[in-house]
Amino acid sequence: MTLNFCVYLIPILFVLIISVLFTNKLVKIEVLDVRYPEIDGLRGYLAFFVFLHHSYIWRIFLKDGEWKEPESNLFNHFGQTTVAFFFVITAFLFTLKLINSKSKNKEINWTAYIKARWYRLFPMYLFSVSIIFIIAGYLTDFKSKITFSENAEATLSWIFFNVKKGLNINGLEDSFLLNAGITWTLPYEWVFYLLLPLIALFFKIKVNLKTLLIFSSIAAVVMIINGSSLRHFSPFIGGIISALVVSSKKFENILKQKKYTFLAILLLACSIYFFNSGRKPIPVIITSIVFIMIASGNSFFGLLSNTFSRKFGQITYSIYLLHGTLLFVVFYFFIGFEKAKNLTDFEFWLIITLSVFPLIFISQLTFKYIERPLMELAKTKFESSPIKS
Repeated sequence: MTLNFCVYLIPILFVLIISVLFTNKLVKIEVLDVRYPEIDGLRGYLAFFVFLHHSYIWRIFLKDGEWKEPESNLFNHFGQTTVAFFFVITAFLFTLKLINSKSKNKEINWTAYIKARWYRLFPMYLFSVSIIFIIAGYLTDFKSKITFSENAEATLSWIFFNVKKGLNINGLEDSFLLNAGITWTLPYEWVFYLLLPLIALFFKIKVNLKTLLIFSSIAAVVMIINGSSLRHFSPFIGGIISALVVSSKKFENILKQKKYTFLAILLLACSIYFFNSGRKPIPVIITSIVFIMIASGNSFFGLLSNTFSRKFGQITYSIYLLHGTLLFVVFYFFIGFEKAKNLTDFEFWLIITLSVFPLIFISQLTFKYIERPLMELAKTKFESSPIKS
């Protein structure tokens, strides 16, 4: 199937380009001024790769009834390496804020910081999970199928970023299919946010003991409830190291050179060819090295820093949250599982290609009317904090 996909990749990417350009005419949004435009440009492609990763998994699921990681190295990296990049980006940006706070001798308002994170992540997540609740309600006839306490536990878990994995909504079997299980990454993000005061100590930044204990305790509780795996935290370490390297500015002009773009592509190709997982130590190291190049200003021949990529990158969070639900709606409600099971490869990837436009269009809308206003509100309310969002 990997070989077949390479044939279908061209029309998928063509439709992606058309979709981004067209939706920006229909739903106009300005490009935000950011310090690292290359990272902004990178994010959109990462989210789209996750969409392709889950599209492949849906193909296998529809044919064999198994939801499992792709045997294809390429498609596995589309999911795992991209998530590693997201974790590296998170750790990089917030570690850099710690470094800048230390250099400017600014006191960090930790309460404002965590509230700003909440404003940034929760509203859009609540919107996406509300759609999931409606679908689950429809599929269970809007009648209680399990006890009140079981429903309450599942509902609360899903509302709070699916902190307890594997809980079905109203007894609906395999509820994770409603968003392709993408929420598993969010508790890890929140654990990192909560551990930032502890990380600040390593940069010799003073942290109130009460703040340190509260944040760290909540992080520990989240990890216990979530059953978090320590291996998923390795990209965060890569992000911290990336921040230290980039902030030193020793390689800033050097890594922008085109020869390092070729090196980055070669490293990623080796990671995909030799490893079937992006979570193993060497692929994570490669991801971190490539990211250092990007954060140092390497735009991959201008691809990551152009206006198209940056506009695409702004809607990353919406794409990430909504693509799994879109895939479920397409295959369950529009096609039907039985019919979808018998689709040819051409028919399946044609449907995926046609799904690109509604995904981009809906994500553009949710960014403009949900994400962006709350980002602005958070910026206004917590402007005094050196670590905002």
